[in-house]
Amino acid sequence: MLAVTLFFVAVWAVFQFAFPYHLAMKERYDLFLAEGSWIAGYFQKPAPLSFLAGDWLTQFFLIPGVAALIIVAFLVILWDGFRHLFASFGARHPALWALLHVAAVAFIMLSPEVPLALLIGTCFAVWLAVAILRIPRKPLRYLALAALVVLLIPSARSLCTAARIQKPGLEREYDYRIYFNACLDRWDKVEIMGARNPYESIVVSYYYNIALARKGQLPEGLLKAYQPTYHGLFIPVKPGVECFRLMASTDALYLAGDYAQAQHSAMLGMTFSPRQRSAAMIKALSDIAFANGDYDTARRYLKMLSLTALYKKWAREGLQLLDTEAGRLAIKNDCRDILVQHNDYRTSLANIAATSSDGKTATDYLLCLDLLDKDLLQFRQDYDRLYKGRYDMGNVPVLYQEALLMTFDADSSPADQLTEYGISRTTLDNCTEFLRGHEKRFPQSYWFYHKYAQPAQ
Repeated sequence: MLAVTLFFVAVWAVFQFAFPYHLAMKERYDLFLAEGSWIAGYFQKPAPLSFLAGDWLTQFFLIPGVAALIIVAFLVILWDGFRHLFASFGARHPALWALLHVAAVAFIMLSPEVPLALLIGTCFAVWLAVAILRIPRKPLRYLALAALVVLLIPSARSLCTAARIQKPGLEREYDYRIYFNACLDRWDKVEIMGARNPYESIVVSYYYNIALARKGQLPEGLLKAYQPTYHGLFIPVKPGVECFRLMASTDALYLAGDYAQAQHSAMLGMTFSPRQRSAAMIKALSDIAFANGDYDTARRYLKMLSLTALYKKWAREGLQLLDTEAGRLAIKNDCRDILVQHNDYRTSLANIAATSSDGKTATDYLLCLDLLDKDLLQFRQDYDRLYKGRYDMGNVPVLYQEALLMTFDADSSPADQLTEYGISRTTLDNCTEFLRGHEKRFPQSYWFYHKYAQPAQ
């Protein structure tokens, strides 16, 4: 029993300290409403008790430490069931054989898209088999076992269909961790994690850039951390993109003011979640509806979230705001409506920057997109049209100054251009030193990036 105890302690430690955000992600792909018709819907499909119990428990997985405790508790129950099952068949060392099976289930449960219902359903099936094997008459016992197998086939198929097994990893855990810090508005931690980015992850760069943009400092910090060219600004929505990235893709779009593409991404995240339901995407859709002034849609989503356990307070505050202030709420989406193909960030950002009353974030995203794509001609055009005279006001970000120096017209007066674009003496001196061969002194400069960064594929 000492080996068994140590095994479960080790499993709990791995869940709790090595991969806690793998488990917390299960909540992102789930939705449970404490409402009669919603609960009744479980009994119209196979494995109703497993899904009902699993979904109700999964909504608490955002509470630190809860997910590991719940899963390990069911693994202990499953191990005991397997132990009795193997003992019934006369196996030697049934406790150790049971551990092998439980270890495999524990590994599977690390996959975020494997629902807790799969573990609960396996517990149900194993203990039903144990109970049947205790029937004294062999013919009746085997008949009951055969009936159990036949009856459980639809439930097993339903549980397995809802499960998508992924290999866990520390890089993926880091992605999930920065994602949850962003979801919980811990933007200082997001920026610190993004600056480190030990695995050079696109997702981590993406959230680092969002953290900067929220402070209005995207150009100031852009090259102070790993940038996978322009891929760290937006997460494209295309065939084959995993559900996690679909969900994450809404955040930068929403921040930049592209609510149409953000809504599309949130709907796709919902559609491609394991069972086409996600409390996280409903919350995102309610935020987007608020920003668009679509208060009827926002109310519908908020009423759903008011029936959940962890989003209840937030949703009820939103409903109260709609009841008392809906007529006076400021609509964020005041840019010109145009038709934009999905993932056409440049066209959308240019439209928001040019026509929205609050287009600073979209303008910075557009200019940084130009720079990371090494398109200096487009950058100069966008800067002159959308930024110059509106936002510089004598305090041009160093990144823009460095890029502007590379676009100056050789036929015009250098002194006039330096004055016109607000290029500081420090930036000019640094450029001179860079051109003299002292490149290593300026590893975070745009000149260094433009010369050595690999072109985007």
